[in-house]
Amino acid sequence: MNVVGKRKRDANLLRLEAEFNAADARRQRATTRTAELEADADRLQARIGKAEKKEAKKAAATAHAFQRVMRTRAQSLEGLLAKVRVRRLWNTDDEVSEIMILKSLVDDIVAQA
Repeated sequence: MNVVGKRKRDANLLRLEAEFNAADARRQRATTRTAELEADADRLQARIGKAEKKEAKKAAATAHAFQRVMRTRAQSLEGLLAKVRVRRLWNTDDEVSEIMILKSLVDDIVAQA
């Protein structure tokens, strides 16, 4: 049997091979895209981690500034109002902070009396 005859007998197999090759090329492109997205996600996750560390430092600095305000004695109504303004911005969901604010204001008022 000649080459053409053999080719004709395997025509279905050759067509299936071509379909496989096309499907595999699509899979490879999808795998490449997935790898690119994973690399982007890894870079983004690293940036998020750095941002979270920076945020934590800023939050600690803000907490320290809040404590300094509350530990400083108000000498007048203006000082009391400054503490009230700080309280409006601070995390008042924290019961300890609320107690600290109230104690600070009461101590200031008592000291002025």
